[in-house]
Amino acid sequence: MRLMALIRAALPLVAMVLSACESSNFVPWPPNGTGGLAERRPSTDARIDALQNRLFRLAERNARYYAAADFQDAEFTLVKIRRLSEGGFPEDSEIEIARLKLQMDHIDRVIAMKTGTRKGA
Repeated sequence: MRLMALIRAALPLVAMVLSACESSNFVPWPPNGTGGLAERRPSTDARIDALQNRLFRLAERNARYYAAADFQDAEFTLVKIRRLSEGGFPEDSEIEIARLKLQMDHIDRVIAMKTGTRKGA
């Protein structure tokens, strides 16, 4: 009888403590199909930020129009690199970084060919 009274008295306290722990580090979960948390956090690797900036510059040069499939593949590769880097797979992310650089070089050449400009112009 005494044990039941003790459990009844402690139950609200346990519920409050657990709810406080749950809400103290709440991060909103991204909507389905929009990527995970690794894509939403700032990168800890400066090289990934540089690749992101280079991809933005390609988008400013209308890469989505001139090399749509290649540009989308490059965007997916960048997301994959972020996931690998945040997941603790440095060797795999190095391989994908090299692949992304080659993809971006190819997109640069396609844009230059279709617009008649030189790379980086």
